[in-house]
Amino acid sequence: MLYGKVHRHFLRSMIGRGVINLQEAASILDSLNEEQLPSLEDLVKQINDELRPFQQAIKITNDELTNEEVIVFLSLGYDDATKSQSVFSANELEYFRLLIEQIMTAEARQITGINAMNLVGIMKASFTKTDAQKLLNTWCRMRYLDKDHNNYALGVRAIHEFESYLRQNMPDTIEECCLCKQIVFRGCNCPSCALAIHTRCLNKYLEKVDKWPCCKADFHASQLERLHNGERLSQTQRLENSNESEENTEVDQTQESTEDIQTTQDIIPEISQRVTRKRKRT
Repeated sequence: MLYGKVHRHFLRSMIGRGVINLQEAASILDSLNEEQLPSLEDLVKQINDELRPFQQAIKITNDELTNEEVIVFLSLGYDDATKSQSVFSANELEYFRLLIEQIMTAEARQITGINAMNLVGIMKASFTKTDAQKLLNTWCRMRYLDKDHNNYALGVRAIHEFESYLRQNMPDTIEECCLCKQIVFRGCNCPSCALAIHTRCLNKYLEKVDKWPCCKADFHASQLERLHNGERLSQTQRLENSNESEENTEVDQTQESTEDIQTTQDIIPEISQRVTRKRKRT
């Protein structure tokens, strides 16, 4: 089937929604009342052939939060055209960068709502908790974030759109699953050997044997609860340390003046087109 009305209609729906499940995809196609329709896989492939020059794509993948197959619209560009499409302000992008770093350095790959709000306190520019809450709601709606109870984790859209950004700019925060060797966005670290594992990979492995797959230590469900509780404590401690560090920096201006800082431009696709990050020269 040649690229035409069906493909354009489906693509417009994907751009508008960002993420849809397979049932929603079927409803979109059925609404066209076409006698002959390509398979979903062929439809995605043909659309991606057209999107490739624009550094965009749609992808059929698994949503780790709902454990269902979904289709995601992704913006993967790093060029000047992409950077010019600034949807959010510099302060908002800085807040999102802080969120990513906190989530990716958390053992459970998620942070509490309180910790997400308190990140406002370590931002350089004026930014309120009201501003932060509005953005958290927006990013959850766009599926860049997922809210599970009162915890925030990277959503399915961010997981697939930000992978190359994280590998390039935050390599120290990345851990790969000991089973599938992909980056762990939703998972935990084994309490015995500290290796990372996806939640979905762990659950599938536990269907066969009640042991941690990385070191074969006995698995107990209570271990996961202790990991989450311990992570909530460590997040609070890290934030307190960060706030204390910020206060000390403001007081001791002479120490700040001795640091040699290089400013670089890092591009985050779609949601944050340009983020300025400070790195010390080595």
